[in-house]
Amino acid sequence: MNRHVLAAVIATCTFIAGCGDVRPGAVASTESTRDFSEWARVLDAYARDGGLDYAGLEANREGLDRFLGEIEAADPDGWSAAEELAFWSNAYNAVVAEFVLELYPDLESVKDVDGFFDRKTRLVAGEPLTLDEIEGRGRALGDPRIHFAVVCASTSCPDLLGEPFVAASVDQQLQLATERFLADPDKGLRYDAESNTLWLSSIFKWYAGDFTGGSTVVAFFARGQVLDWIVPHLPAALRGTLVERQPSIKYLDYDWSLNDR
Repeated sequence: MNRHVLAAVIATCTFIAGCGDVRPGAVASTESTRDFSEWARVLDAYARDGGLDYAGLEANREGLDRFLGEIEAADPDGWSAAEELAFWSNAYNAVVAEFVLELYPDLESVKDVDGFFDRKTRLVAGEPLTLDEIEGRGRALGDPRIHFAVVCASTSCPDLLGEPFVAASVDQQLQLATERFLADPDKGLRYDAESNTLWLSSIFKWYAGDFTGGSTVVAFFARGQVLDWIVPHLPAALRGTLVERQPSIKYLDYDWSLNDR
């Protein structure tokens, strides 16, 4: 769904009633109007500077376990796109936290764990899913901004927003997460005016197809299309410079060290 259309729909919803149908044939679900209160309490207590206080969370993980039980039993079939975006984003981030805690404190990077993203599974919505599959459910909704909502427990990942995503405001939350990420010169975007080079997060390379509407292989060579997606999300001054100068694009090294706070 076009994100501008989605935004208009979300704006007409109330949190108490939940969003109405966004997709044809969607069925309203009272369960999907939850406020993710357990996950909200976890984030309020342990989210720090875009990462997590894993030591604190490990010592008091009852709230995380309750939330994991909730997403295990959830049934998002027929939910609106806004409800699903919120659900899959929160589910991904919570499962990442669980997987990290299984090895904490003897974990320096999730990349050191064989199969962390593509083989290790967790029951979510009644299915044993890998992190890649959980992310894939969210990506299938067609809003590339989900890449700035899901956090893979690494330094170069987008920051945790510090609050759960909720259907009534998910459009605004995704926009905020996107703008914050692109404003970070260490991991999101950095422009070198002298060399006219735009340094981007490797996320834009790995998932190029999501930002161009084409296959990743084709989109990798169509870097201008990725830039076309990025530019509207930038401050006006930088936006004008990039449109005028059409910089070359390079990618920042990805720091996989644990986002432990």
